[in-house]
Amino acid sequence: MRITGKNDWFRTFFASAMLMFLISGSASAEFIFTAPPRETPQQGQVLYGPMADALTQQLGVKVSYQHPGNWVNYQKMIRDDQADLFFDGPHFAAWRIDTKKAEPLVKLPGVLNFVLVSRSKDKEITATRDLVSMKICALPSPNLGTLTAYSMFPNPSQQPKFVNIKGGFKAVHKALVAGKCEGAIIRKSVYSKALDSTARSALNVLQESDPLTNQGITVSTRIDAANTKKISDFLASTQGKAASTKLFQRFSKGNEKFVPAKSADYKGHNLLVDNMVFGW
Repeated sequence: MRITGKNDWFRTFFASAMLMFLISGSASAEFIFTAPPRETPQQGQVLYGPMADALTQQLGVKVSYQHPGNWVNYQKMIRDDQADLFFDGPHFAAWRIDTKKAEPLVKLPGVLNFVLVSRSKDKEITATRDLVSMKICALPSPNLGTLTAYSMFPNPSQQPKFVNIKGGFKAVHKALVAGKCEGAIIRKSVYSKALDSTARSALNVLQESDPLTNQGITVSTRIDAANTKKISDFLASTQGKAASTKLFQRFSKGNEKFVPAKSADYKGHNLLVDNMVFGW
């Protein structure tokens, strides 16, 4: 009869422990999908939940949508690379590509650009420089439009005073009309399509920003090449289009599918590197 020694016991114990660890790790494998807290958690689940569920079936790995709770937590999730898939604006994506080696997959069609406007009746304001030390209504930072407006005033000693307005760009326009500020930064598509001719005639466009690539989806380095390709192929498929319907209704009306994205699309879009004052 063979007598089991201490070394045999240790090897058996170690092998069992490793097996349990591997089984546990495999069972708990999960990818986190997140996006900025522009909606409530319930609204976010409506937008992104179907995409997460469909990706779970496609990959055979659990994909969970996680609402960040607030902007501070969202920025922390980005800085600490706490999610595997992000859907957000080009300034966030460009920062992750530059610093976290994230890979861009797909994006919404079209571009994002903004107009800096004043009221036509304010005859003394005819150029961007006329807003130095004055108030500009804008969405709370780190909104892309707000960061774009900051970039229009590169001299720190000649910055305007930004007034945070909640409720979207239409609310920003209303605040300007109501006299809460002398200028406002508004997405060009809102200016061109959401405002009627009477509203536009009451505004003076001081500056239009250069176009930036649209919102898109990036993946972290934790997702391997095989799964990255599966995600990219799925998002471009008929099933991916169906799962993304709510997202397109919210952010890209009139479009139904993503277009491919590449790192070159985000070159020069990183507005967050030096902007610590913006809460980043």
